[in-house]
Amino acid sequence: MDKIYDLVRFAKNTKYEDIPADVIEGAKTLLKDAIAVAVAGTGADGVEGALKVVRDWGGKEEASVWVFGDRLPAHHAAFINSVLTHARDYDEVQLDAVVHTEISVVPTVLAIAEAIGGVSGRELLRTIVVAEDIFIRIGYAIKMQSTENGWIYSSTVGYLASAVAAGVLMGLTEEQIVDAVGIAYAQTAGNQQSARDTSLTKRMQPAYAARSAVMSAYLAREGVTGAHNVFEGRFGFFNVYIHGKADPEELTKDLGKKYYIRDLSFKSNPICGPCLSPTSAMEMLIREHDIKPEEITGIDVGTNEHGVIACAEPKETKYNPQTVVDAQFSIPYAVCKVASKGTIGLKDMTEEGLNDDVMRSLLDKVHVYMEESIEKQFGRGVSPAKVTVHTTRGDFTAQPFPKGHPENPMDAQDMRRKLFDCFGFGLYDVKEGAEDRILAMIDHMEDEADATALTKLLNDSFIR
Repeated sequence: MDKIYDLVRFAKNTKYEDIPADVIEGAKTLLKDAIAVAVAGTGADGVEGALKVVRDWGGKEEASVWVFGDRLPAHHAAFINSVLTHARDYDEVQLDAVVHTEISVVPTVLAIAEAIGGVSGRELLRTIVVAEDIFIRIGYAIKMQSTENGWIYSSTVGYLASAVAAGVLMGLTEEQIVDAVGIAYAQTAGNQQSARDTSLTKRMQPAYAARSAVMSAYLAREGVTGAHNVFEGRFGFFNVYIHGKADPEELTKDLGKKYYIRDLSFKSNPICGPCLSPTSAMEMLIREHDIKPEEITGIDVGTNEHGVIACAEPKETKYNPQTVVDAQFSIPYAVCKVASKGTIGLKDMTEEGLNDDVMRSLLDKVHVYMEESIEKQFGRGVSPAKVTVHTTRGDFTAQPFPKGHPENPMDAQDMRRKLFDCFGFGLYDVKEGAEDRILAMIDHMEDEADATALTKLLNDSFIR
């Protein structure tokens, strides 16, 4: 029997009381992060166009578009909210499994919660925990680099894990949830070319997964069936998408005992995963050695092959970024922006941020290369990076885990600063004290009788 049944049984039968307290706290942190980065995404390129399309379509008023307040069919709300969450590339990432998870799971569960009503805060948190665990387990089971096969796992895996989340929250039977995953598998997509061409669809691919998850669960509830051998079938996910380079045992190893939500990295900078470690290293070197831009004669960044392909190629865009998406996926941009300003924030990922003469004067001094020792140890995942800054005073080197990594975590105050930063960057002005009210509600989410209170509070927090 395909291991999808084991995963669905785990998701269906795990009780809130079975989940360790720190794992529940992890789900709360995930909620905070998703809402924060979604607010920051409200003014991002592509959002206005996507929102216009679904507004024009209209339909049954089931669920809310975050911040904007529109009421739309649940699958449309999940789609737009996912676009918001990924638009700034500020959302969390599991660096070893190489997946962003909150961007499809959280919009899915909050849209479903509104559409069906009566979902408690505890049930919302429980569903997030099990869906996140399944998401990351699938990522770990994949043993092929995404730049080798061309898929983006945040999107492709998001279809499957988010369909589980939708089915569980809707109270479907185990067989119906398996059908929902099979229906989602029939739609699964998401490719690396969108990132390589720095197109706006890069930030929308996980949103297709969220939309699909909602639709798939609804279809399964009405008796539509999907493939059941989703992972291990002859034409299942592992064979078709991963060419057999997968370890299905990773799906169920310590299932219900080890929760992978503990291993998420929450971003301290709004950039792609492979840029995080170079940025943290550069920030450390600038801070510790007071390096001035005019002193820099060269910057060497050693990373794994995935980092080079994803964030240093093609050179014409990664060493000379012309758009915000170019910059989000550019190691040269990241390290040069830090050299220019000391860090990277949301304002640096704008058209204005691209017009930084100091940053641009340093771009041709950067050399990104594959570091053999890093490739050997971290070939599959998003790796640390070895950064050496050559200056007129000498050479300085650092190789830290990025801020937000489990080995270098963000604390509650870090998350609070991030949320306030994101709320201040949104399209609309925030009402006084709204940030603290949202944080307080999430901190006590288990006490909410109806999880839709969170969406209502969020949408009431802005002056529109």
